[in-house]
Amino acid sequence: MGGFVSSTGYPVATKKQLDDPDLGPGFLESIQKIRAEEIADKSKGDALSKGVALAQGLWFTTQCLARLHQRLAITELEVATLAFAVVNILIWLLWWGKPLDVQEPMVVGPPKPPEAQPIVPHQRPRLARFLYAINGGLVEEDDKYNPHLSTSVPLFWTPPLPYDYHYWTVGITALAGSMFGAIHCAAWNTDFPTATEMWIWRSGSLVIAAIPVVFFLPVFLCVIIDTTFKKTILEKKILEKKIDAIMAYVFIGILPIYLLARLILSALPLVALRSLVPSAFVDVNWSIYIPHI
Repeated sequence: MGGFVSSTGYPVATKKQLDDPDLGPGFLESIQKIRAEEIADKSKGDALSKGVALAQGLWFTTQCLARLHQRLAITELEVATLAFAVVNILIWLLWWGKPLDVQEPMVVGPPKPPEAQPIVPHQRPRLARFLYAINGGLVEEDDKYNPHLSTSVPLFWTPPLPYDYHYWTVGITALAGSMFGAIHCAAWNTDFPTATEMWIWRSGSLVIAAIPVVFFLPVFLCVIIDTTFKKTILEKKILEKKIDAIMAYVFIGILPIYLLARLILSALPLVALRSLVPSAFVDVNWSIYIPHI
């Protein structure tokens, strides 16, 4: 949904379309005439709604930090919620200028293109879409997507980019995933109802924190090899294919373990609510942070 489309309904999303000698100039002229205010006006979210959501996440994070400072107990459910809150804060900051839930696209280009091709929905199998959605930020590239035969842009897609960008994408994704797991590790010494639950929580937290790093290791090693040894274009292409193959095998191997750990860390905080320490019911004393005479 949203974005730029031609008068025939297919997306205008690739450099190849803009470089087209027949349609490209019309697309460029139309896009340049569209003001940023017009795009922002289509967004379902404004600074107020985004600010409220961001403030809620920051307020919850502040409460958790205050409880730590006052040596009050933080429940496993609060720790799990804190992990999601931190991730959401980062997403909101990165997407602050992104139009939200734009439904109606903007039509650009000439009203009657020289040749109209049949349009079919661009849709991957459900399993393929699921794997693309969680496979470390790897996205479909331009040469695998034909906008002239589609009514929409794939959910996870990018124009052709240098392969180094994929290294950064996987690296940042691994860092975010490890941070998510590391926050769960903050409850390492929390009072659990039983020792079994404590060790299950610790194991699950370590798995969540470590697996993103394990997933990134093959890419890191290939980057070292690629930067240390001089290679031809053909050799680099072969290296890229090896990276993709290694990451695919690693991903398939660790996915069940990761999903199991996430499931455990989602259920265990709810189970632990049956037996909480007394300090978990004590409110934060905010007055000690307010300057007074």
